[in-house]
Amino acid sequence: MTRLLYPFLALLLSLSVLLLGSGLLGTLLPLRMVVEHFPTATIGLVMACYSAGYVMASLWFGGILVRVGHIRAFAVLAALAAGSTLLYPLLIDPVLWALMRTVFGFAIAGLYMVTESWLNARTPREFRGRMLAFYSITTYAALGGGQFLLNLWPVTGFHLFSLAAFLLALSLVPVSLTRAPTPELTEIRPLSIRKLYRLSPGGVVGALMAGFIAGGFLALGPVFGSRVGLSVAEVSVLMGAVMFGGLLFQWPLGRFSDRHSRPLTIIFVAAGVAATSLLLLVFAPRSELGLVILATIWGGLAFTIYPLCLALTNDYISSEELLGAGSRLILMHGLGMVAGPVLLGRLMESYGPWSLFAAIAVVAAWLAGFVLWRERSGPTLTVEEQGEYVAVPSTTPLAGALDPRAEDLQLELPFDHEEAGGYAAAMLNKAAFTDDDQTEERRG
Repeated sequence: MTRLLYPFLALLLSLSVLLLGSGLLGTLLPLRMVVEHFPTATIGLVMACYSAGYVMASLWFGGILVRVGHIRAFAVLAALAAGSTLLYPLLIDPVLWALMRTVFGFAIAGLYMVTESWLNARTPREFRGRMLAFYSITTYAALGGGQFLLNLWPVTGFHLFSLAAFLLALSLVPVSLTRAPTPELTEIRPLSIRKLYRLSPGGVVGALMAGFIAGGFLALGPVFGSRVGLSVAEVSVLMGAVMFGGLLFQWPLGRFSDRHSRPLTIIFVAAGVAATSLLLLVFAPRSELGLVILATIWGGLAFTIYPLCLALTNDYISSEELLGAGSRLILMHGLGMVAGPVLLGRLMESYGPWSLFAAIAVVAAWLAGFVLWRERSGPTLTVEEQGEYVAVPSTTPLAGALDPRAEDLQLELPFDHEEAGGYAAAMLNKAAFTDDDQTEERRG
Protein backbone atom coordinates (compact mmCIF):
# COMPACT_ATOMS: atom_id res chain seq x y z
CA MET A 1 0.00 0.00 0.00
CA THR A 2 2.90 2.35 0.74
CA ARG A 3 4.31 1.81 -2.75
CA LEU A 4 0.87 2.51 -4.21
CA LEU A 5 0.39 5.79 -2.34
CA TYR A 6 3.95 7.16 -2.56
CA PRO A 7 3.59 8.81 -6.02
CA PHE A 8 0.36 10.49 -4.86
CA LEU A 9 1.34 11.75 -1.41
CA ALA A 10 1.67 15.38 -2.54
CA LEU A 11 -1.61 15.27 -4.46
CA LEU A 12 -3.59 13.60 -1.66
CA LEU A 13 -2.07 15.91 0.96
CA SER A 14 -3.12 18.93 -1.09
CA LEU A 15 -6.60 17.46 -1.51
CA SER A 16 -6.95 16.79 2.23
CA VAL A 17 -5.95 20.34 3.20
CA LEU A 18 -8.23 21.74 0.49
CA LEU A 19 -11.24 19.74 1.70
CA LEU A 20 -10.62 20.71 5.32
CA GLY A 21 -11.10 24.32 4.23
CA SER A 22 -14.05 23.44 2.01
CA GLY A 23 -15.79 21.45 4.78
CA LEU A 24 -15.29 24.32 7.22
CA LEU A 25 -16.65 26.92 4.79
CA GLY A 26 -19.65 24.80 3.81
CA THR A 27 -20.99 24.85 7.38
CA LEU A 28 -19.67 28.28 8.36
CA LEU A 29 -21.56 30.12 5.61
CA PRO A 30 -25.12 29.07 6.51
CA LEU A 31 -24.41 29.64 10.21
CA ARG A 32 -23.11 33.13 9.48
CA MET A 33 -26.16 33.87 7.31
CA VAL A 34 -28.39 32.88 10.24
CA VAL A 35 -26.47 35.33 12.44
CA GLU A 36 -26.89 38.04 9.79
CA HIS A 37 -30.67 37.38 9.74
CA PHE A 38 -30.83 36.19 6.13
CA PRO A 39 -34.22 34.59 5.36
CA THR A 40 -34.02 30.79 5.16
CA ALA A 41 -35.12 30.87 1.52
CA THR A 42 -32.26 33.25 0.71
CA ILE A 43 -29.80 30.96 2.51
CA GLY A 44 -31.01 28.07 0.37
CA LEU A 45 -30.53 30.09 -2.82
CA VAL A 46 -27.02 31.20 -1.88
CA MET A 47 -25.97 27.68 -0.94
CA ALA A 48 -27.50 26.26 -4.13
CA CYS A 49 -25.14 28.45 -6.16
CA TYR A 50 -22.28 26.17 -5.10
CA SER A 51 -23.94 23.27 -6.90
CA ALA A 52 -24.67 25.45 -9.93
CA GLY A 53 -20.96 26.28 -10.22
CA TYR A 54 -20.14 22.63 -9.67
CA VAL A 55 -22.37 21.53 -12.55
CA MET A 56 -20.87 24.17 -14.86
CA ALA A 57 -17.34 22.97 -14.12
CA SER A 58 -18.30 19.32 -14.65
CA LEU A 59 -19.60 20.25 -18.10
CA TRP A 60 -16.95 22.71 -19.29
CA PHE A 61 -13.76 22.51 -17.28
CA GLY A 62 -12.32 19.52 -19.13
CA GLY A 63 -11.30 21.64 -22.11
CA ILE A 64 -9.55 24.17 -19.86
CA LEU A 65 -7.64 21.41 -18.09
CA VAL A 66 -6.39 20.01 -21.38
CA ARG A 67 -5.02 23.41 -22.40
CA VAL A 68 -3.26 24.50 -19.19
CA GLY A 69 -2.26 21.22 -17.52
CA HIS A 70 -2.90 19.74 -14.09
CA ILE A 71 -0.52 21.64 -11.81
CA ARG A 72 -1.31 25.03 -13.31
CA ALA A 73 -5.05 24.29 -13.19
CA PHE A 74 -4.80 23.20 -9.54
CA ALA A 75 -2.96 26.41 -8.66
CA VAL A 76 -5.43 28.69 -10.43
CA LEU A 77 -8.50 26.98 -8.97
CA ALA A 78 -7.15 26.86 -5.41
CA ALA A 79 -6.30 30.57 -5.68
CA LEU A 80 -9.84 31.31 -6.92
CA ALA A 81 -11.34 29.32 -4.05
CA ALA A 82 -9.16 31.08 -1.45
CA GLY A 83 -9.76 34.54 -2.92
CA SER A 84 -13.53 34.10 -3.05
CA THR A 85 -13.52 32.95 0.60
CA LEU A 86 -11.80 36.14 1.78
CA LEU A 87 -14.53 38.33 0.29
CA TYR A 88 -17.38 37.02 2.48
CA PRO A 89 -16.62 38.98 5.67
CA LEU A 90 -15.74 42.15 3.73
CA LEU A 91 -19.26 42.71 2.42
CA ILE A 92 -22.35 41.04 3.89
CA ASP A 93 -24.50 40.90 0.78
CA PRO A 94 -26.51 37.90 -0.49
CA VAL A 95 -25.90 38.70 -4.17
CA LEU A 96 -22.11 38.86 -3.71
CA TRP A 97 -22.17 35.74 -1.56
CA ALA A 98 -24.18 33.89 -4.20
CA LEU A 99 -21.66 34.90 -6.87
CA MET A 100 -18.71 33.83 -4.70
CA ARG A 101 -20.43 30.56 -3.89
CA THR A 102 -20.79 29.89 -7.64
CA VAL A 103 -17.09 30.60 -8.18
CA PHE A 104 -16.21 28.35 -5.27
CA GLY A 105 -18.35 25.48 -6.59
CA PHE A 106 -16.72 25.80 -10.02
CA ALA A 107 -13.25 25.76 -8.43
CA ILE A 108 -13.91 22.73 -6.21
CA ALA A 109 -15.38 20.69 -9.08
CA GLY A 110 -12.37 21.56 -11.23
CA LEU A 111 -10.01 20.54 -8.43
CA TYR A 112 -11.78 17.20 -8.13
CA MET A 113 -11.34 16.71 -11.88
CA VAL A 114 -7.62 17.47 -11.64
CA THR A 115 -7.20 15.00 -8.77
CA GLU A 116 -9.28 12.19 -10.23
CA SER A 117 -7.79 12.27 -13.73
CA TRP A 118 -4.30 12.32 -12.17
CA LEU A 119 -5.06 9.35 -9.91
CA ASN A 120 -6.60 7.39 -12.76
CA ALA A 121 -3.72 7.88 -15.15
CA ARG A 122 -0.99 7.02 -12.64
CA THR A 123 -2.58 4.07 -10.81
CA PRO A 124 -1.84 0.52 -12.08
CA ARG A 125 -4.96 -1.37 -13.07
CA GLU A 126 -4.67 -4.00 -10.36
CA PHE A 127 -4.61 -1.33 -7.62
CA ARG A 128 -7.38 0.94 -8.86
CA GLY A 129 -10.06 -0.44 -6.55
CA ARG A 130 -7.87 0.14 -3.50
CA MET A 131 -6.91 3.61 -4.69
CA LEU A 132 -10.58 4.53 -5.18
CA ALA A 133 -11.36 3.31 -1.66
CA PHE A 134 -8.51 5.36 -0.20
CA TYR A 135 -9.60 8.40 -2.21
CA SER A 136 -13.16 8.07 -0.89
CA ILE A 137 -11.92 7.76 2.70
CA THR A 138 -9.71 10.83 2.26
CA THR A 139 -12.62 12.85 0.87
CA TYR A 140 -15.11 12.00 3.62
CA ALA A 141 -12.55 12.24 6.43
CA ALA A 142 -11.29 15.68 5.33
CA LEU A 143 -14.78 17.11 4.79
CA GLY A 144 -15.90 15.71 8.15
CA GLY A 145 -12.79 16.95 9.93
CA GLY A 146 -13.38 20.46 8.62
CA GLN A 147 -16.62 20.63 10.62
CA PHE A 148 -14.78 20.64 13.94
CA LEU A 149 -12.66 23.66 12.99
CA LEU A 150 -15.82 25.71 13.57
CA ASN A 151 -15.09 25.65 17.28
CA LEU A 152 -11.83 27.60 17.06
CA TRP A 153 -13.36 31.11 16.76
CA PRO A 154 -16.83 32.70 16.81
CA VAL A 155 -18.75 32.55 13.53
CA THR A 156 -19.46 36.28 13.85
CA GLY A 157 -15.91 37.40 13.07
CA PHE A 158 -13.55 37.08 10.12
CA HIS A 159 -11.21 34.52 11.75
CA LEU A 160 -12.89 31.34 10.46
CA PHE A 161 -13.14 32.75 6.93
CA SER A 162 -9.42 33.55 7.10
CA LEU A 163 -8.67 30.03 8.33
CA ALA A 164 -10.65 28.49 5.46
CA ALA A 165 -8.87 30.73 2.94
CA PHE A 166 -5.51 29.85 4.52
CA LEU A 167 -6.18 26.11 4.15
CA LEU A 168 -7.32 26.54 0.55
CA ALA A 169 -4.17 28.52 -0.29
CA LEU A 170 -1.94 26.09 1.64
CA SER A 171 -3.19 23.22 -0.51
CA LEU A 172 -1.18 24.73 -3.36
CA VAL A 173 2.17 23.95 -1.76
CA PRO A 174 2.46 20.13 -1.96
CA VAL A 175 1.19 19.92 -5.55
CA SER A 176 3.31 22.83 -6.73
CA LEU A 177 6.49 21.21 -5.34
CA THR A 178 5.88 17.73 -6.74
CA ARG A 179 8.09 16.46 -9.55
CA ALA A 180 5.73 13.66 -10.51
CA PRO A 181 4.70 13.69 -14.19
CA THR A 182 1.13 14.77 -14.87
CA PRO A 183 -1.22 12.92 -17.24
CA GLU A 184 -3.53 13.80 -20.05
CA LEU A 185 -7.25 14.14 -19.34
CA THR A 186 -9.37 11.06 -19.94
CA GLU A 187 -11.82 11.67 -22.76
CA ILE A 188 -15.51 11.31 -21.85
CA ARG A 189 -18.23 10.67 -24.40
CA PRO A 190 -21.48 11.14 -22.50
CA LEU A 191 -24.60 9.10 -23.15
CA SER A 192 -27.86 10.91 -23.73
CA ILE A 193 -30.05 11.14 -20.65
CA ARG A 194 -32.96 9.68 -22.62
CA LYS A 195 -30.95 6.57 -23.53
CA LEU A 196 -29.64 6.25 -20.00
CA TYR A 197 -33.18 6.51 -18.60
CA ARG A 198 -34.33 3.73 -20.95
CA LEU A 199 -31.50 1.53 -19.70
CA SER A 200 -31.88 2.33 -15.99
CA PRO A 201 -34.78 4.55 -14.89
CA GLY A 202 -34.07 3.84 -11.25
CA GLY A 203 -30.43 4.88 -11.60
CA VAL A 204 -31.23 8.22 -13.25
CA VAL A 205 -34.11 9.17 -10.94
CA GLY A 206 -32.17 7.90 -7.93
CA ALA A 207 -29.15 10.09 -8.77
CA LEU A 208 -31.44 13.14 -9.03
CA MET A 209 -33.18 12.41 -5.72
CA ALA A 210 -29.88 11.59 -3.99
CA GLY A 211 -28.61 15.04 -4.99
CA PHE A 212 -31.81 16.66 -3.74
CA ILE A 213 -31.52 14.95 -0.34
CA ALA A 214 -27.77 15.34 0.18
CA GLY A 215 -27.58 18.86 -1.26
CA GLY A 216 -30.55 20.03 0.77
CA PHE A 217 -29.13 18.76 4.03
CA LEU A 218 -25.53 19.89 3.47
CA ALA A 219 -26.75 23.41 2.66
CA LEU A 220 -29.45 23.70 5.31
CA GLY A 221 -28.39 21.23 8.01
CA PRO A 222 -26.44 23.96 9.85
CA VAL A 223 -29.47 26.27 9.56
CA PHE A 224 -31.66 23.51 10.99
CA GLY A 225 -29.26 23.03 13.91
CA SER A 226 -29.13 26.73 14.66
CA ARG A 227 -32.91 27.16 14.44
CA VAL A 228 -33.61 24.28 16.87
CA GLY A 229 -31.23 25.72 19.45
CA LEU A 230 -27.99 23.79 18.96
CA SER A 231 -24.73 25.57 19.75
CA VAL A 232 -22.00 25.95 17.13
CA ALA A 233 -20.09 23.06 18.73
CA GLU A 234 -23.21 20.87 18.56
CA VAL A 235 -23.81 21.82 14.93
CA SER A 236 -20.23 20.82 14.08
CA VAL A 237 -20.79 17.45 15.79
CA LEU A 238 -24.07 16.99 13.92
CA MET A 239 -22.51 17.69 10.50
CA GLY A 240 -19.42 15.62 11.33
CA ALA A 241 -21.63 12.70 12.37
CA VAL A 242 -23.44 12.81 9.03
CA MET A 243 -20.10 12.74 7.15
CA PHE A 244 -18.80 9.91 9.34
CA GLY A 245 -21.96 7.92 8.66
CA GLY A 246 -21.49 8.43 4.93
CA LEU A 247 -18.03 6.89 5.21
CA LEU A 248 -19.07 4.10 7.59
CA PHE A 249 -22.01 2.68 5.64
CA GLN A 250 -20.61 2.73 2.08
CA TRP A 251 -18.92 -0.66 1.99
CA PRO A 252 -21.33 -2.76 4.11
CA LEU A 253 -24.33 -1.63 2.06
CA GLY A 254 -22.37 -2.00 -1.17
CA ARG A 255 -21.42 -5.59 -0.34
CA PHE A 256 -25.03 -6.27 0.66
CA SER A 257 -26.15 -5.05 -2.78
CA ASP A 258 -23.66 -7.44 -4.44
CA ARG A 259 -25.21 -10.41 -2.67
CA HIS A 260 -28.84 -9.36 -3.06
CA SER A 261 -30.96 -7.51 -5.60
CA ARG A 262 -29.54 -4.03 -6.26
CA PRO A 263 -32.96 -2.36 -6.76
CA LEU A 264 -34.23 -3.90 -3.54
CA THR A 265 -31.15 -2.57 -1.73
CA ILE A 266 -31.92 0.93 -3.03
CA ILE A 267 -35.53 0.54 -1.87
CA PHE A 268 -34.28 -0.55 1.56
CA VAL A 269 -31.83 2.37 1.82
CA ALA A 270 -34.33 5.01 0.61
CA ALA A 271 -36.98 3.68 2.98
CA GLY A 272 -34.35 3.80 5.74
CA VAL A 273 -33.67 7.47 4.97
CA ALA A 274 -37.42 8.19 5.18
CA ALA A 275 -37.77 6.28 8.46
CA THR A 276 -34.69 7.88 10.02
CA SER A 277 -35.91 11.33 9.01
CA LEU A 278 -39.21 10.67 10.78
CA LEU A 279 -37.39 9.34 13.84
CA LEU A 280 -35.39 12.56 13.93
CA LEU A 281 -38.67 14.47 14.04
CA VAL A 282 -39.92 12.41 16.98
CA PHE A 283 -36.89 11.61 19.14
CA ALA A 284 -34.09 14.06 18.30
CA PRO A 285 -35.71 17.13 19.96
CA ARG A 286 -35.57 15.29 23.28
CA SER A 287 -31.94 14.17 23.22
CA GLU A 288 -28.75 15.60 21.74
CA LEU A 289 -27.15 12.14 21.84
CA GLY A 290 -30.15 10.73 19.99
CA LEU A 291 -29.76 13.47 17.39
CA VAL A 292 -26.12 12.53 16.77
CA ILE A 293 -26.82 8.78 16.59
CA LEU A 294 -29.73 9.23 14.21
CA ALA A 295 -27.72 11.74 12.15
CA THR A 296 -24.93 9.16 11.74
CA ILE A 297 -27.39 6.53 10.54
CA TRP A 298 -29.15 9.07 8.32
CA GLY A 299 -25.87 10.18 6.71
CA GLY A 300 -24.76 6.60 6.17
CA LEU A 301 -27.98 5.80 4.30
CA ALA A 302 -28.42 9.09 2.44
CA PHE A 303 -24.85 9.27 1.08
CA THR A 304 -25.03 5.67 -0.14
CA ILE A 305 -27.97 6.25 -2.49
CA TYR A 306 -25.87 7.80 -5.27
CA PRO A 307 -23.15 5.08 -5.49
CA LEU A 308 -25.88 2.42 -5.37
CA CYS A 309 -27.70 4.13 -8.26
CA LEU A 310 -24.43 4.36 -10.17
CA ALA A 311 -23.82 0.64 -9.58
CA LEU A 312 -27.39 -0.13 -10.70
CA THR A 313 -26.87 1.82 -13.93
CA ASN A 314 -23.50 0.18 -14.56
CA ASP A 315 -25.18 -3.24 -14.37
CA TYR A 316 -26.99 -2.42 -17.64
CA ILE A 317 -24.16 -0.86 -19.69
CA SER A 318 -20.82 -1.90 -21.16
CA SER A 319 -17.43 -0.95 -19.70
CA GLU A 320 -16.86 1.51 -22.56
CA GLU A 321 -19.93 3.46 -21.47
CA LEU A 322 -19.04 3.75 -17.76
CA LEU A 323 -17.60 7.27 -17.88
CA GLY A 324 -20.29 8.53 -20.26
CA ALA A 325 -23.01 7.20 -17.97
CA GLY A 326 -21.19 8.60 -14.94
CA SER A 327 -21.05 12.08 -16.48
CA ARG A 328 -24.81 12.09 -16.96
CA LEU A 329 -25.55 10.73 -13.50
CA ILE A 330 -23.29 13.40 -12.00
CA LEU A 331 -25.25 15.99 -13.99
CA MET A 332 -28.54 14.66 -12.61
CA HIS A 333 -27.05 14.55 -9.11
CA GLY A 334 -25.86 18.14 -9.48
CA LEU A 335 -29.26 19.33 -10.66
CA GLY A 336 -30.78 17.71 -7.58
CA MET A 337 -28.22 19.49 -5.40
CA VAL A 338 -29.28 22.82 -6.95
CA ALA A 339 -32.99 22.16 -6.48
CA GLY A 340 -32.74 20.76 -2.94
CA PRO A 341 -31.49 23.87 -1.08
CA VAL A 342 -33.81 26.18 -3.05
CA LEU A 343 -37.03 24.25 -2.46
CA LEU A 344 -36.25 23.07 1.05
CA GLY A 345 -35.14 26.57 2.06
CA ARG A 346 -38.51 28.00 1.06
CA LEU A 347 -40.25 25.16 2.89
CA MET A 348 -38.27 25.75 6.10
CA GLU A 349 -39.04 29.45 5.98
CA SER A 350 -42.76 28.74 5.76
CA TYR A 351 -43.11 25.77 8.12
CA GLY A 352 -40.10 25.81 10.43
CA PRO A 353 -36.79 23.93 10.67
CA TRP A 354 -38.24 20.46 11.26
CA SER A 355 -39.92 20.59 7.84
CA LEU A 356 -36.45 19.87 6.41
CA PHE A 357 -36.58 16.26 7.58
CA ALA A 358 -40.31 15.94 6.91
CA ALA A 359 -39.76 16.89 3.25
CA ILE A 360 -36.70 14.62 2.95
CA ALA A 361 -38.78 11.73 4.33
CA VAL A 362 -41.41 12.31 1.62
CA VAL A 363 -38.80 12.49 -1.17
CA ALA A 364 -36.99 9.35 0.05
CA ALA A 365 -40.27 7.42 0.38
CA TRP A 366 -41.24 8.48 -3.14
CA LEU A 367 -37.89 7.23 -4.46
CA ALA A 368 -38.38 3.87 -2.74
CA GLY A 369 -41.84 3.61 -4.30
CA PHE A 370 -40.56 4.54 -7.77
CA VAL A 371 -37.78 1.94 -7.72
CA LEU A 372 -40.23 -0.68 -6.40
CA TRP A 373 -42.63 0.11 -9.24
CA ARG A 374 -39.82 -0.18 -11.82
CA GLU A 375 -38.65 -3.43 -10.23
CA ARG A 376 -42.10 -4.97 -10.68
CA SER A 377 -42.90 -3.53 -14.12
CA GLY A 378 -39.55 -3.45 -15.93
CA PRO A 379 -36.80 -5.95 -16.83
CA THR A 380 -34.56 -7.00 -13.95
CA LEU A 381 -31.20 -8.71 -13.56
CA THR A 382 -30.47 -11.69 -11.37
CA VAL A 383 -27.93 -11.30 -8.57
CA GLU A 384 -25.43 -13.33 -10.62
CA GLU A 385 -25.74 -10.91 -13.56
CA GLN A 386 -25.01 -7.84 -11.43
CA GLY A 387 -21.58 -6.24 -11.47
CA GLU A 388 -19.48 -5.60 -8.37
CA TYR A 389 -20.35 -2.56 -6.27
CA VAL A 390 -17.71 0.19 -6.24
CA ALA A 391 -17.98 3.05 -3.73
CA VAL A 392 -17.50 5.92 -6.18
CA PRO A 393 -17.89 9.34 -4.50
CA SER A 394 -20.34 11.83 -6.01
CA THR A 395 -17.60 14.21 -7.15
CA THR A 396 -17.05 14.17 -10.92
CA PRO A 397 -17.40 11.47 -13.61
CA LEU A 398 -13.61 11.09 -13.65
CA ALA A 399 -13.81 9.30 -10.28
CA GLY A 400 -15.51 6.50 -12.21
CA ALA A 401 -12.35 6.01 -14.26
CA LEU A 402 -10.83 4.40 -11.16
CA ASP A 403 -13.60 1.79 -11.26
CA PRO A 404 -11.79 -1.54 -11.92
CA ARG A 405 -14.47 -2.39 -14.50
CA ALA A 406 -13.32 0.53 -16.68
CA GLU A 407 -9.81 -0.82 -17.33
CA ASP A 408 -9.88 -0.11 -21.04
CA LEU A 409 -10.27 3.61 -20.30
CA GLN A 410 -7.08 3.97 -18.27
CA LEU A 411 -4.09 5.70 -19.78
CA GLU A 412 -1.02 3.51 -20.14
CA LEU A 413 1.56 5.33 -18.01
CA PRO A 414 4.46 3.92 -15.94
CA PHE A 415 4.07 3.60 -12.21
CA ASP A 416 7.37 3.85 -10.38
CA HIS A 417 10.30 6.19 -10.91
CA GLU A 418 12.57 3.62 -12.55
CA GLU A 419 9.89 2.70 -15.07
CA ALA A 420 9.22 6.39 -15.67
CA GLY A 421 12.88 7.01 -16.41
CA GLY A 422 13.06 4.07 -18.80
CA TYR A 423 9.84 5.14 -20.47
CA ALA A 424 11.10 8.70 -20.94
CA ALA A 425 14.44 7.47 -22.34
CA ALA A 426 12.65 5.20 -24.78
CA MET A 427 10.46 8.05 -25.98
CA LEU A 428 13.51 10.29 -26.45
CA ASN A 429 15.36 7.59 -28.38
CA LYS A 430 12.30 7.01 -30.52
CA ALA A 431 12.00 10.74 -31.22
CA ALA A 432 15.71 11.01 -32.08
CA PHE A 433 15.54 7.98 -34.36
CA THR A 434 12.51 9.40 -36.14
CA ASP A 435 14.23 12.76 -36.60
CA ASP A 436 17.35 11.07 -38.05
CA ASP A 437 15.20 9.09 -40.49
CA GLN A 438 13.37 12.23 -41.60
CA THR A 439 16.73 14.03 -42.07
CA GLU A 440 18.09 11.20 -44.22
CA GLU A 441 14.92 11.21 -46.32
CA ARG A 442 15.24 14.94 -46.91
CA ARG A 443 18.90 14.54 -47.87
CA GLY A 444 18.08 11.74 -50.27
